[in-house]
Amino acid sequence: MTPHRPLGRALLALLVAGTLASCGQSLTGTSATGGRDPLQFVESPAGLAPAYVNETYAAPLTVSGGAGPYTVRKVSGTLPPGLTLQGQQLSGKPEKTGTYTFTVEVTDSTLSTKSRTITLNVQDLPPLSLAPTLPAGQIRGETRIPLTITAPRSVRAARFAWDLPAGVIVTRVQPEGNNVLFWRQQGSRVVVDLGFKTVPRTGARVALLTVKPTGPVALAAPTLAYEARDGEGKLLSQKLFPDEQKKLDEQKAAEQKAAEQKAAEQKAAEQKAAEQKAAEQKAAPSAPGSTPAGTGTGTGTGTTGTGTPTTTPVTPLPAPGGGK
Repeated sequence: MTPHRPLGRALLALLVAGTLASCGQSLTGTSATGGRDPLQFVESPAGLAPAYVNETYAAPLTVSGGAGPYTVRKVSGTLPPGLTLQGQQLSGKPEKTGTYTFTVEVTDSTLSTKSRTITLNVQDLPPLSLAPTLPAGQIRGETRIPLTITAPRSVRAARFAWDLPAGVIVTRVQPEGNNVLFWRQQGSRVVVDLGFKTVPRTGARVALLTVKPTGPVALAAPTLAYEARDGEGKLLSQKLFPDEQKKLDEQKAAEQKAAEQKAAEQKAAEQKAAEQKAAEQKAAPSAPGSTPAGTGTGTGTGTTGTGTPTTTPVTPLPAPGGGK
């Protein structure tokens, strides 16, 4: 029976292969088609992130399938001024707001191509802000509150202040990312000072505050203040507490009123000086070289002329009854 064992093994192998084939499994480990995935752009459902004027922008144009390497180029439309397409990266600093539509095309090593039309919005940068992400409803125990930054620009330092509801204390504040942080609580107000080694991205969490209430409390409609500065100390953005903002508004209004009053007084003084000058010019004697009536030069018999007037000789009349 020994000579028949190889044949039995061969039959067993064919049986197993037939069973696997009937189940639709591949024996080679490749796809059923044996081809590559189709060449395509990998698109996010949200599309490209919006761009902001004078802010550094970078967006990758991801490609999959086909056979690398890939070449991506613009075939139609207009890129936002300030942006360029290099390789598979759209980057630069947009210079002008607007909505820009353009078409890009990718070519792989087999010369297969695929195109994609892109619409990119360039907007004015929103104001820089710091804000906590608050839970809905009431809190009853220790709760972590993320602090996020929006439109950071070139920020390198920031101060955030929050007037907490009565009965709420801060037990801990942690930095998020590569930040330096100091904090303190004075009464109901917590103040957080932040230093950024690198400019954070917009929407980034920069701190995590842990608050603890003495009872159920809602954190809605918080009273906040903050300021942000660049590496040279220039103020980038500021939000004051309501009472501080009211005081500042009143001060600005008073300064504007004083400036307007000063301008009005100066205008009145200038007008008065002009009127006085005109009156003096009208009352002043004529300047030398003028020729007023009755004082002109030359000879004549009129009333004009200067010097000794010239008279015409008169022949005397004969006496009555006289002569021969």
